[in-house]
Amino acid sequence: MAKYLIKRILIGIVTLLILASATFFLMKATPGSPISGEKYKTAEAMAAAREKYNLDKPVFEQYLIYVNGVVHGDLGESMVNEGRSVTYYIGTGFPVTARLAAVAFSFAIVVGLTLGTTAALSQKKWLNNLCMFIATIGVSVPSFLIALLLQVVFGLKLHILPFIGLKTPANYVLPALALSLYPISMISRLTRTSMLEVMKQDYIILARSKGTPYKKVIIKHALKNALLPVITYVGPAFAFMLTGSLVVETIFSIPGIGSSFVSSVVNRDYPLIMGMTVFLGILIITFNLLTDVISAVVDPRIKLQ
Repeated sequence: MAKYLIKRILIGIVTLLILASATFFLMKATPGSPISGEKYKTAEAMAAAREKYNLDKPVFEQYLIYVNGVVHGDLGESMVNEGRSVTYYIGTGFPVTARLAAVAFSFAIVVGLTLGTTAALSQKKWLNNLCMFIATIGVSVPSFLIALLLQVVFGLKLHILPFIGLKTPANYVLPALALSLYPISMISRLTRTSMLEVMKQDYIILARSKGTPYKKVIIKHALKNALLPVITYVGPAFAFMLTGSLVVETIFSIPGIGSSFVSSVVNRDYPLIMGMTVFLGILIITFNLLTDVISAVVDPRIKLQ
């Protein structure tokens, strides 16, 4: 296990370095500059700004300076809002994004498992078709379109739920629903397929032939063994909710890292773009590693090598 973890951590570091390098050079290759005449009125002010942010140096030298800063824990300072460090935006925005993702994740797990189990075990064809229809909608329709639809219907037309910010528990409903619909679809499909396969196994048939109550067979035997594909998915799914909330946060005016990331791209705020990319990359790599470890703990047949 220890050897596997060390290997995965090293692979994660290399992956993160490739991600950061690709983002850095692509960002620099894009036409335009964050140092413009709108903010800096004179040529002297623009030259001073370029020198301050190392934009007057060759691109590769800028890259080495940035990597050295990251190694020493310095992600830089925003070019748009001077005096505000990148870590400030991450520190203030990530807790908001994490709370929203946690609500959406919990909702996705409960609803996805319920829909998948119902579709697998129900003898009613219409119920099975309804569950799969909901799953298909979640996979087919983008989250930002769902967010806009929920906002218009439940916020503007019916005035049932608030849709700006996260001031009250009710504010979480619409963005969490928009964010969780795709994971709900995937979890329900995985649960249904796995449950149908598990119900055909000999130990399930034996348990039922011995007179074990049907609910106990489902909960103790079938569902437990059918959860492995779901566990494999939920780690990356949670990371997806953290990173996939970028547009959803912007639509619902949520002050998380998503809105900061979108504004950094629009304003070409190089340090903030890089800082957010590195941070989100670390999250995805970490959750993928945790998923592998948890899968091995749940199913001893999986060997981490």
